[in-house]
Amino acid sequence: MSNLFVDYTIIIFYMLAVVGIGFLCTTKNENTKNYLLGDGKIPFFAVGLSMMMALFSSISIVQAPGEIFNNSMTYGCFNQIIVWLQIPVYLIFTAFYAKLGSFTPYEYLEYRYDSKVRTVIAISAFYAKIVYLGLVLYSTAKIFEGVYGWDAWFTILLVGIIGTFYTVLGGRKAVIWTDVMQFVVLSVSLIIIVGCLIKNINGGLAEAFKFTFQEGHGFPDFAKKEFYQFTPYVRLLFWLMFFGMLTSPFNACSDQTTIQNLLCAGSNKERFKSLVVSAVTTNIMCLIIYFFGCGLFTYFAQNPDAEVLQKGGDIALFRFVWLKVPSPVSGLFMASMLAAIMSSLDSGMNSMAAVWLKEFHAKFINKNITPEGEIKVLRMATFLIGLFSIILALALCVSGKFLQQSMTEIGTIFWLLGAATVPAFLFGILSKRANSAYVWGITFFAIGETIATNLWYILSRRAVQLWEADPSVGLGWGGPLEAKYFVIPAIIALILVVPYLICKTCRKNKLMITSALIGTIFVGLAFNMFVWYFFSNLEITDVPKARSFAFYLPTLILWGIVVLFCPKQPRENYQGLTVATINEPILKKIK
Repeated sequence: MSNLFVDYTIIIFYMLAVVGIGFLCTTKNENTKNYLLGDGKIPFFAVGLSMMMALFSSISIVQAPGEIFNNSMTYGCFNQIIVWLQIPVYLIFTAFYAKLGSFTPYEYLEYRYDSKVRTVIAISAFYAKIVYLGLVLYSTAKIFEGVYGWDAWFTILLVGIIGTFYTVLGGRKAVIWTDVMQFVVLSVSLIIIVGCLIKNINGGLAEAFKFTFQEGHGFPDFAKKEFYQFTPYVRLLFWLMFFGMLTSPFNACSDQTTIQNLLCAGSNKERFKSLVVSAVTTNIMCLIIYFFGCGLFTYFAQNPDAEVLQKGGDIALFRFVWLKVPSPVSGLFMASMLAAIMSSLDSGMNSMAAVWLKEFHAKFINKNITPEGEIKVLRMATFLIGLFSIILALALCVSGKFLQQSMTEIGTIFWLLGAATVPAFLFGILSKRANSAYVWGITFFAIGETIATNLWYILSRRAVQLWEADPSVGLGWGGPLEAKYFVIPAIIALILVVPYLICKTCRKNKLMITSALIGTIFVGLAFNMFVWYFFSNLEITDVPKARSFAFYLPTLILWGIVVLFCPKQPRENYQGLTVATINEPILKKIK
């Protein structure tokens, strides 16, 4: 069991070190490029490690072992393939951004479509990243709850304030070099914990994997018939996971954090080396985390613990640290958890500050902002982003308790925007036909679809919980859905959208355009409510069922078909901006 005084001392010195790096980098931020891109001269190995640390957050360290402990290894089985598939995707998209000299990927959208599409997609991505930062802080609460018993609100405030403070000070250079330091701390501590875990398992490393697979926590889903079906009432589905493996790398196209890191590397050659460093180290870290899941499942089966039985696998790793890892190793490990947390926070806050400055402030608030003013705005934006992330993390705590969600499931209901981001970029570079109306349609359809999905998830999950406590309450929202719940929004959609479609002269009327866009939300709402109606009436009889957190419809295929029917765009809207024309000069000029 750890010595709290020693642990806290190590943690305090670690926090002082990262803040110190922020101070060291402060005086060198003479302009926006330096603050956001480190002047484009940061070594590839530092960029690669920073990328890995930004993605390999505390969410991974809480989620992956907890998922294996609670369920199995199936959920993350494609992750190590995805990191390699991301390399060509990043290289393709960053070639366009480097060609434009962009600070953010959204400038490409103004060239390819128009300024309004650029703004709406930037808003979507901005919101999605803020949700992610809130999840990082929420996972922090799980970590320190498991080891030191800290209240969630205290942990979120402490880590959020410190992470925001040093990121405000030092900009991108501080982010990358603290990430390098954090990688070293994390690697050393994880290796030590692996040794402690092997030592405390009867049978060691071999027994950990043997027992995990024997007890059905390896890859049991692959042997189940329902795993290969298409239903919202099975937790994980093979075809959706496989489709996600193929398409999730395209989220890279708008990942401001990674794009910004890559632009710090300077050249294509340096960017490629950075991506390889990130992929290799990510794969190694994934293997370690997978072992933690197997080892912890085996250890607590051999040594039952009331705390873990009550709160589940999300705290298992940190409970083990508290019980079996002596000081100062436990303190070093908790410092490494802060390393993972801070890396995700600093990269996310700095990159979203860049989005705020370039996509919103400089375009709508102060178009004539000076270089000195840009630095002030970047720091203020970083502070406000950190503040909002803290508030969101506290909301996630409330959601997690109310719906009894694991770390894997907790963020589901907070994803409202972002579904249009991938199609806008992907079909923008692949097709000459993608246009602004196409992107607007996807965006508003996705809002309605997501609202319905969240209602389905929340209400059906809550209904199952109530029924399990008292079956007399009936099936409720966990039973067959009535037809009126998709018919009503469908009628509203027809009333709002059809006039716009049949009246060509109305398509330039702002009121008609607004009406059609609102109607498109109802199209998405009706569509997904119909999916709920269809599956619930098909599969539910006398026992309520909750929609799986991982279920979704592969609408990217639908959007790929739709783009084929869009009219071919004027050459100035795509020359130099698609894969087929990337070597040609860009014709379009923007202000």
